[in-house]
Amino acid sequence: MGYASYGEYLPWLQDEFSFRCVYCLKRMVWAPTDIWVIDHVIPRDLAPELTCDYENLVLACQCCNRQKSSHRLADPCRVAYGSCLRVEPNGEVKWLNAHGKRLVNTIRLNHERYVQERRKMLRVLQMAACRDRDLFERLMGYPADLPDLSRLRPPGGNRRPEGVEDSVHSRRVRGDLSRTY
Repeated sequence: MGYASYGEYLPWLQDEFSFRCVYCLKRMVWAPTDIWVIDHVIPRDLAPELTCDYENLVLACQCCNRQKSSHRLADPCRVAYGSCLRVEPNGEVKWLNAHGKRLVNTIRLNHERYVQERRKMLRVLQMAACRDRDLFERLMGYPADLPDLSRLRPPGGNRRPEGVEDSVHSRRVRGDLSRTY
């Protein structure tokens, strides 16, 4: 895309990573006042030339970004974290392979505070699914204020125009967006 500052990629990354942290999977609708940041898969101090390379950027909550720091983890665009981790009903994250073990330990996904929050959210989701469908859909749906990627004009043009057509905002406008994901 060609932005001079990696921060300008934020709306694109929010859309691409489904408005959730790539590491802990916390959704933006669950924590709208949290700070959401761009993380570099290969840290900037190890590869400054990749600072503004879109392929090196992911969406993360500030807490996970701080835990990851300069550590190298498997690139979530190349290694499906779903094959590396499993969330247990008690809120703990079980690692399924070496990538998962490194992710759990580096991000501290089983820190008691994270486990308690995850357990609470799982319970809220179960209760909402049974008793309050509207609440469930708000918790498992997309943010109300989706970025309109068609209004953005990256320098040098958009090398991925299909991204705009397939964006969550465009799908909502077309009526093709499911209420939950």
